[in-house]
This record gives sequence, structure tokens and C-alpha cells, in this order.
Amino acid sequence: MKNFVYKLQQELVFDIPKNDKTLINNASSVLIQLFSGEEKEIITSLLHFLSETFPHAIIITATTDGEIFQTEVTQYSTVISISTFDETTLQIAHTNENNSYKGGKTLAKELIKEDTKLLIAFTNGILCNGEEFLNGISTVDPDIVVAGGLAGDNAKFQTCYIGKGVELFDHGAVGVALHSKTLCVQTLYNFGWQPIGLQHTITKSDKNRVYTIDDISAVDFYRKYLGEEVTQKLPMTGIEFPLIIKKGDLNIARAVITRHEDDSLSFAGNIEEGEDVYIGIGEKETILANHINTTDSINVEAFFIYSCMARRRFIQDLVSQELEPFAALAPTSGFFTYGEFYTDNHHKKAELLNQTLTAVALSEVQKCDLLIKPSQKHEDTEKHNTTFEALMHILEITSKELQEQTKIQEKINAELSAKTRTLELIQEMSNLGSWELDLQSMQIQWSNASYKIYNKDQQKGPPTYQEFFDMVLPKDRDKLLKVHNALDDGELHSIEIRVKRDDGKIITVLESGKMLFDENNKPFKIVGTTFDITELRLKETMLMQQARSAQMGEMVNMIAHQWRQPLNAISSASIKLKLQNDMNILTPQELTKTACFIEDMTQKMSQTINDFMNFTKPSKDEELVDFEIMLNEILKIMGPQLTNHNILLRSHIEKDFRFTTYKKELEHVIINIIANARDVLEHSHISTKYIDIEIYKQELQCIIKIQDNAGGINEDIIDRIFDPYYTTKEAGKGTGLGLYMSKKILQEHLNGDIFVSNTTNGAEFTIILEQTDD
Repeated sequence: MKNFVYKLQQELVFDIPKNDKTLINNASSVLIQLFSGEEKEIITSLLHFLSETFPHAIIITATTDGEIFQTEVTQYSTVISISTFDETTLQIAHTNENNSYKGGKTLAKELIKEDTKLLIAFTNGILCNGEEFLNGISTVDPDIVVAGGLAGDNAKFQTCYIGKGVELFDHGAVGVALHSKTLCVQTLYNFGWQPIGLQHTITKSDKNRVYTIDDISAVDFYRKYLGEEVTQKLPMTGIEFPLIIKKGDLNIARAVITRHEDDSLSFAGNIEEGEDVYIGIGEKETILANHINTTDSINVEAFFIYSCMARRRFIQDLVSQELEPFAALAPTSGFFTYGEFYTDNHHKKAELLNQTLTAVALSEVQKCDLLIKPSQKHEDTEKHNTTFEALMHILEITSKELQEQTKIQEKINAELSAKTRTLELIQEMSNLGSWELDLQSMQIQWSNASYKIYNKDQQKGPPTYQEFFDMVLPKDRDKLLKVHNALDDGELHSIEIRVKRDDGKIITVLESGKMLFDENNKPFKIVGTTFDITELRLKETMLMQQARSAQMGEMVNMIAHQWRQPLNAISSASIKLKLQNDMNILTPQELTKTACFIEDMTQKMSQTINDFMNFTKPSKDEELVDFEIMLNEILKIMGPQLTNHNILLRSHIEKDFRFTTYKKELEHVIINIIANARDVLEHSHISTKYIDIEIYKQELQCIIKIQDNAGGINEDIIDRIFDPYYTTKEAGKGTGLGLYMSKKILQEHLNGDIFVSNTTNGAEFTIILEQTDD
């Protein structure tokens, strides 16, 4: 095998040395690769010249973004590489498929044979998806060594050409297969760009067209990390700053080739959705100092170089240094591409690369072992490299640490999201919503459960504070404002209000809120919860009605008991009058006396009705209670029953003690406790039955103790006696609501509470009333 390399610049014809022409025409097989940055007409003229001069040669052409002639790099010129083979046969083909995958598959089917050692392929650098093209080839032969790349057009990104023989094509692909049993093929590459910064994710793509990265448009991604100037010059500048994909030990760059109006970008190869990428950055001296990816000896008679246009444009005048190690060993030629085809010697997997120098070493004979030696580095260059490498190392370590922190944060966020969802489910199940009020904007944020409680459309967002205020029933708005103003103390406050929803339903909610303060102790937010207690209040109303019915029954029973004696007396008096009248012994004096007696009895009965009616009237306002008078009023109602059952009511009231509260509600509670004690004592066999009442002041509290000697409450049930519907009485003689409602009245209306305990002889109920602020 021999290789001849020629360079032409603005010349339509050139002279080939006679000896070279003779050797070439006498060769068994001839491969001509034409790499040109010239206009189409000049290239066509040169192809006709070569075809006429070497009629048996296989000619393959690619337009370029620069040409490689030994160590020299040119532009707008033509480099012709002519290779002769003794034991290798050649086969060329062209496909005009617009589909890159089908094009690769079609070309491979036509060219690849059992003894194919190498496939050199050139495709249109703008229209072809290089990765899909290689995927098509791999379906025919996944182990075939592929070299070459995407044709260029001097970074105009308008029209690229490839050629077969004397024909040029502005689409499709051309390929030459080298069939041989002895041809030695070795591949090499040099990258040098470094992945920097954080790992990013392709969030939307379709093959080589990327729409979003990290959920922002591809163009905005470049603008965010590389600035406006670089972004404005896309796609040309994007080639210098590729996206890097890590595949094992191989860093694969993807360079921008097209910018679209929708701010998506097309790359020279596929970037799958969900794939992780890094921004790549290069530094001239570091790229040059990077070692070729081999420590193997090279058996070479010719080097074909297919290198990325970004290297020429980025390294600029130093790019020739990168070619020196190759040209020192064998004739070297090639071109700068829009994407390079590379097949690793060991893994046999063809990849589309960007930003990379790829090389193919060919030889038909065994030669001495040769090693690629890196170009000589200047002392200043070495110093510069050390500085750059140190900076890159710092950036790499910092990025890794930040990446780890990001992963930890993502894990925390995922856990927080899961817990938030769990909380939302709990809120929905318990009908408990949460909210936030921004005190600057007065905008409210609601949880999902809050929207459900208020029957609001979540898509429309929560109402403003004023809109919510208007939903509150007018009678409850002052309460809401009062609690809102009280939040300045930083404590948790709760309020029960009624709200009219958009569907007309009025609901009762328990709103709890707390004000938050910033580092300057200024309020900035109120957070709180919403608890829908509509159903609870309905149930409580039912319980209250049942309790009132039971209490009315008790009152009727007391009235009946107190009326029984007067009615008996009236009945006896009327019978006496009738007998006297029948016996004709009734005197006017006796009639008058009996009539007065009956009138007196009816007046007492009427007073009993008045006493009970006064008792059943609820308190509208708090009043100053005299406990001696209150207890006497209770005895008017219950005294006869207690006397009838031989129960002694004893009282000890602190002298001159007065307390402001709702009198009627407190009387109902005390009557209920006395009635319970009466019922228990009625069935006891104690000789001396009593109920003791002690009332006294303790600081700002009123303490009322009611104790009996009926033997106490079973310790197994004492903690349950305030539960609704729990009773120790026989079936039909108790509702189990008396003590429940008593506790509720004390807690919710009288600012108090009630407790029970056993003493030596019986049970003791303790009522504690707190003095209100007023």
C-alpha cells in the first residue's frame, strides 16, 4: 500500500508527477478521497480530471470546514488523498435516502461483505442524523469498523456535498468498503473537552432534536449557562460548547447543528429523553496535550484524519501541532467535519462523535512497531496547562460535591413531597384544611382539603382575604376581625364562624391561626387550619335537643310531684263540700273557708309553674350571682322531692361571695348533678342521706363542690361518665346526656369545667369557673 497526498488552492488543474501517476495507474486498487472547501463547479472540474487521469480509481468526495494536508490545515482549498492497494479490493455506493437510518442500512447492505475490514462513509452534515445513520449500519453488521464523518460547508450551514465518482449530491450518503484478508486497520481518537458543572437532564427530545433541558427550552438553557452572545451565534458557537454524554470511559460530545424558531436545537447525533448531559468546555493547550487514546504500537502506511470543525476553530493556529505526531509516521490527510464516525478497536461499536479528532491507520504490510509521540510542549504551555487542569479539578470536585448535595436535596424533596401528599390525604379524610395568608399581598394559599371544604374550583385559585371575609355571615364577621387583631401576640387562636358557600350551603368551621414573624420581628404571614364542624354541630344540636327533652321530662316530673299534694288537698276539700251539701249541713261559713283554701292551693300551684318557667328561660347576659338566692331557688324546685326521699341538702357558701356568670346555665348544671345524686340515694339503704354543697372563691376562680354519701362511682367507669349516651341507670330511666351536656355547657358557655372523684362515702363533683376578662 502507498499513499499520495496533494493540495490545490484556487487551481482548476494540477500536475501529478509522472512517477506517481504511473504507480497509481499500475496499482491493483486505487482509492481517491477528495476533501474540498471550494465551490461546487471547481470540485466537479477536479473530479472529471481525476476520473480521466485515473479511470480505474474509486473516488469519494466530501465538502469540508477545513482540509488536512500532512501537518498543514487549509480552508477553501482541496486536498486529494490517493491510496493504492495490492491486496485490498474496493467497492463504492451512494444512497439518496432522506431517512438517515434507512440510508445507513441501505448502504451497509450493498457494501458490507464477509471480508470487509473498513467502511469509509461521508454524509450530508446538515440533513443527516449521524447517529441514526450508524444505527442503520449496525443492524446489518454491528461489528463493522466505520470511519469518516459528516460533510461541512465552512460553517455556513446551508449546503453540504458528498460525491461518488464525478457526481456530487446535496443529500444522502456515500461509502467505500475496503475488502481484504491482510489489511490492518487501527482506529484512534483524541477528545480533550472537559465536562463541567452540574449534571443536567434532557427533559424533552425527539432523536437529535432537543426541546427542553431541565424543563427549559434548549436555547434558554444555552443562554442561562453560556450567555446571550454565545446563544445569538448558535449553531456555530454551540460546536465549541457541546453537550457531553458519558458512556463508560468514552465522553461523547453532541454539537449543535441547527437552531429552530421554537427555541429547540438539533444536534449532530441523538440525545435521548431522560439522558444526563454536561456542558463541555475546552482549553487549547489542554486539548493539544491530551494523549491519543492508545498505548498500542501503530502499524501504519497511511493516516486518514476526520476531525471536528470545533477543534480547528477553537485551537486555531495551534491545530497543526495536533497533526505532527501522525505526519511524522506516515502520509496524513483528511478534513474537518460536522461530526465524526468512530469505532473503538476493542468494543467494535460505531459511535457518532463531536469535538473529536478521529484517525484511521491503514497498512497492508507488517512494519516495525511505531508509537504516536505527543507534540513537543513549550514550558509556558506546560505551566498554562497545569493552571487550567488545577482550575478544572477544582470545578470538577466542587460540581461533584454540589451534585451530591443536590441528590440529597432531591431525596429530601421527594420525602417531603410524599409526606405532604400523606398530609393532604389525612386532611381530606379528616375534613381538615390548611391555609396561609401573605400579609404583604393579602393573598391566601389553600390546601386541597380547603378547596373541598369551601366547594371552590381549585383551577381558579383561592379567594382573596376580602372575598373570604365576604363569605362569612355578617353576624360572625366581628368575631373574625377580633381574632385577627389578637394574632399579634404570636399565640394560636381559634374561632368558630359560619360561612356561606357559592352553592348556598352554610357551613360551620373552626378556624385556627397563628402569626409568623421575620428576623426583624415583623409579621409576614399567618398560617392556620380549617376544620369543618358542620356535621359535628348538627349532631350537637340533636344531642342538645335530646338533653333538653330529658331535662323537660325531669321538670315535668318535679312539677307533678309538687302538684300532687295540693291537688290531693283540693280534691279532699271538694269531696267534703259535696258531702256536707248532700247532708244539708253545709254552712256559708264552711263554703267560704273551703273556697279560700282551694284558692290558696291553686295560687301555690301557679307559683310553682312560674318558678319552673323562670328556670327554663336561657340566660341572655351574664349577671352577678348571689349563691344563697340561687340555691334557695333550686330548693323551691327540688326541695319537695328531696324531702320526700329523706335526703338532706346541706350547704356552705362563702360569706358575701358573688360571681359574674350565666346564671340559668349554671343552675341547670347544678340541678342535673343534684338530680343524679337524688336518684342514686333514692335506692340506697343508708339511714342518713345527704347532699353537701360547698361554694367558695379561690383567687379568680369560683369553686363549687357537690358531694353525696351514696357510695361513689365504680372506678372502672368513672372516666366515662361525661361521654354522650353513657348512663348507669336502668334502661328507660336515663339518656346519658345530662353530664355530657353539663360539661359542654361549662366548657363552651361558662368558661369553666367539671371533674369527678370518689371520696370516703360517695362521689364528689367539682365545678371550676374562671372569671371572664370583663
